[in-house]
Amino acid sequence: MTKTLMRIAIPVVVLASVVISAGGCASRGRALRPTVNGSTGADPKPNKANAYYIESKAKASEKPFSCSFVEFDERGDYLNFAQHRHAYETIRRLGTNGERLLVIMYVHGWKNNSQSSDVLRFNNFLSQVSEAPFVRENNFRVHGVFLGWRGNSYKHSLDVKGEAFRHTTEVFEEPIVNRKYSRGWLLSPIVWPLEQLSYWRRKGAAEEKVSGIPIVRTIFACGHTARRYGQTNAPNRVFLLGHSFGALMLEQSFAPATLTALTAEWPWDDPEAIKSAKANPLPIDLTMLVNSAAPSIYAKQFYGYMTAHRDALAGDGVTGADAPLVISLTSTADKATRYLHSWGNLLAPLYPSLWRSYDGRDFILDMPSNAPSVKVPQYYYYRRTPGHNPLLVNHWITNAPSQAEANDGRTSFQQNLDPRRERDLKTRTFTTSETKNGTNRLSWQISTTPPDPSWSEYKGYKPIFLGAKAVRSGYWIMRCPKQIIRNHNDVWNQQAMDTYAALFRETEFLRTQPPGRLR
Repeated sequence: MTKTLMRIAIPVVVLASVVISAGGCASRGRALRPTVNGSTGADPKPNKANAYYIESKAKASEKPFSCSFVEFDERGDYLNFAQHRHAYETIRRLGTNGERLLVIMYVHGWKNNSQSSDVLRFNNFLSQVSEAPFVRENNFRVHGVFLGWRGNSYKHSLDVKGEAFRHTTEVFEEPIVNRKYSRGWLLSPIVWPLEQLSYWRRKGAAEEKVSGIPIVRTIFACGHTARRYGQTNAPNRVFLLGHSFGALMLEQSFAPATLTALTAEWPWDDPEAIKSAKANPLPIDLTMLVNSAAPSIYAKQFYGYMTAHRDALAGDGVTGADAPLVISLTSTADKATRYLHSWGNLLAPLYPSLWRSYDGRDFILDMPSNAPSVKVPQYYYYRRTPGHNPLLVNHWITNAPSQAEANDGRTSFQQNLDPRRERDLKTRTFTTSETKNGTNRLSWQISTTPPDPSWSEYKGYKPIFLGAKAVRSGYWIMRCPKQIIRNHNDVWNQQAMDTYAALFRETEFLRTQPPGRLR
């Protein structure tokens, strides 16, 4: 019996090893999008599936939209520096040609790269943004920057039958991803279990290696270029998104890089400094982290700083102090960041670097002066992601009563982008689109009151920043229901994109308002 099993097992193991080593591993040391026009020496015909710059075919009387790709290696360095240079030079070229730009940068997460399905979904999002009346009426030209890294150690799964593949192929007049980099059906049963076990390697790469100087350099180079070559009375807009481990990378790289510019705006009660102080001096209008897979210890640190930043501005009445600079949005249905992250970091209490405890009174819990001491272990923050940490979540998206109105023919996405909908801004409400299974438009409200007060507690005490105090920080950590984002990777569905539009509008509105009287 043993010999029979050996005769069966050895060939299977050998075959699996050969298959994986020969065709199952993702490229490590070369760019997946090697040339600006997609052509190579072997294939001189331009091919958008290989290109690090792609542009859609413009419809009659409409602007095209475009996307640049910048790829990073296992240590966070550029795989092809020409990609970085071309990305910011494209923004400069468009800006100097008189275009008003809406630049959207995106860092993908686990199991993706610059040839995966996220490329399709992100460009599908860019297409939808470019068609919105708000974008057209304000003469914006939409340009994306896809920041790619080796989020998958193995060849990725590619959805070529979905709507995103069909739509992007139509608007670009050819496929924008190369199927040769994806795995076929024969490899999937072998690669899939190994892919799941790559969690710790990919988390380590995102947390400690890829989130370095080059990615920050590209983000700020593109952002500052858009700022510099914009018009004073019609400025360009720049947004930054990160998903999953991509959000972790931004907390490790982008967030620390902002501190010098932000702190330099603190007026310190100086009358002259108050006049010129900016609530957001960054070249990024809003950063959004969706289903962040980051240990919330980093969110705690940045959240604390952003509280100090808001207080330094609001105390002197600086306009826009209540607007968020960063929004971390997590679905209550995201089991990956709720359970997988917790299980994957089960041994965190054994790490010596996490052995200390915080005092609950140290800007954590709302405790009376005579309450007994409460300690919060540091590993409590490491084993939870920001959106699943009751001590950090300060905003919620909750159900709102439906409001009857005449159908103006626009989608929820288009309405949510419109800053002229004053009723929605006053009530902090928005709608999401009908679903494929027939659900009607749903109405939602942005709230600072937890729908389940018992969830937002630690040993019977509430976090210090709840209710009206939530706006004391420019870092909003927010939860949304599964009707908006159904699972960890469901971040490009229509309801999710409708919500991103509403949060953008909320931010733009608050940036024009004086700070609230919270003291």
